[in-house]
Amino acid sequence: MYQFRDPVHGFIDVTEDELKIINSSPFQRLRNIRQLATTYLVYHGAEHTRFGHSIGVMHLTSLVFDSVTNKNPLLFSSDFEENEKKVKWYRQILRLIGLTHDLGHAPFSHASEELFEKGKEHEDYTKLIICETEIADYIRNIGKKFKKDLGEHYDITPDLIWMIYDGKDITNEKFILPDFLFLKSFMDGELDCDKMDYLLRDSLYCGVTYGKYDLKRFVSTLTAFKHENQIQIAIERGGVQALEEFILARYFMFIQVYFHKTRRFLDKSLVKCLKAVLPNGKYPDDICEYLKWDDVRVLGLFANSTNSEVINFRNRQIMTCIYESKAHAGKEERKNSRLVFSLLEKEFGDQVLYDSVDKAAHKLHPILLDANDDSGKGIMILDEKTGLTTNIMEESIILESIVKPIRINRIYANHTIKDDVLKRLKAISDETV
Repeated sequence: MYQFRDPVHGFIDVTEDELKIINSSPFQRLRNIRQLATTYLVYHGAEHTRFGHSIGVMHLTSLVFDSVTNKNPLLFSSDFEENEKKVKWYRQILRLIGLTHDLGHAPFSHASEELFEKGKEHEDYTKLIICETEIADYIRNIGKKFKKDLGEHYDITPDLIWMIYDGKDITNEKFILPDFLFLKSFMDGELDCDKMDYLLRDSLYCGVTYGKYDLKRFVSTLTAFKHENQIQIAIERGGVQALEEFILARYFMFIQVYFHKTRRFLDKSLVKCLKAVLPNGKYPDDICEYLKWDDVRVLGLFANSTNSEVINFRNRQIMTCIYESKAHAGKEERKNSRLVFSLLEKEFGDQVLYDSVDKAAHKLHPILLDANDDSGKGIMILDEKTGLTTNIMEESIILESIVKPIRINRIYANHTIKDDVLKRLKAISDETV
């Protein structure tokens, strides 16, 4: 057993087989993929990478899985021996999913994903890396050991790891329902381990407190809820406040960090620069070629580029935000801001820029996730004394106020003409009042 000393979680145990994956070339590449794109140019501590995050997520899958299964001793089978085998099997599968889930990220993470070939996402590259590189062999070797220890039915393969993480091929005879959908929710749900890690990690490295929450209390109150042919992560009633803190942390991080006005501008500028230095302005389809791209290579190309966009990015030529809507702008306000920008654009051309954000921090729509919701996507509160369940939207008055998507509209202007644009903006506003 090996240990990594993590700034968020402390010592993280890693098996010898998992270490082989971590030491592989595709995984080591994550050391050079920044977690938060250009945020390091705003919050200077945000130099952290997908490498540490991936190890942290692997660690959290174990913590959450152990908390849930310890409280539900026969969660996967009424037969004690079979259930114990499945617990060991699923725990390792989850750790591998957590460890490998971000392998396909492009340089600067999400910021440059629009430069993939049409229809592709970073998950498509993740699948190729898991299934077609040296990592596939390391996963198969882990599977061989599980077959030897637990039996032929407990194999672990790259295809199985991807099938569970992707969660779409539920008609496949190898897809075990409801177990595999339950495992998928550890990485893709409102209570998933991905969010649990990046909130704390991003908050720490950005030097802010917005993303902090009581992880130990939160995890200790997580449990499982079985309903007909479903198993889903639930939370005990005593953990409602910890859950509220977790959800609010993500909301505040989106408002204050992820959608920061300067970071949003820099991300847009980054994409323009990448189009100038990438072959044909796109990332390559070939996985071997794709893996050669990381932040270091991109910044090296930027350093030698004579492209005007790249020079501006390199010299931090940042446009000034001259207009910003409310965090939850209504339809009319969004329409008006777009109209104002179109008038400014006619006069000032590319010296002005428009940016629009439209994203829900959490999918907690009160109509879709009511008390009778059976989609498996609701956050269920379990009363451990009575066994009764309710939906979080029935329990929390606080969360009712943040179910609306974050919709922020901004207009930027070149700093050299900022005053002129502001005057024109005021004149337009006066005319429309």
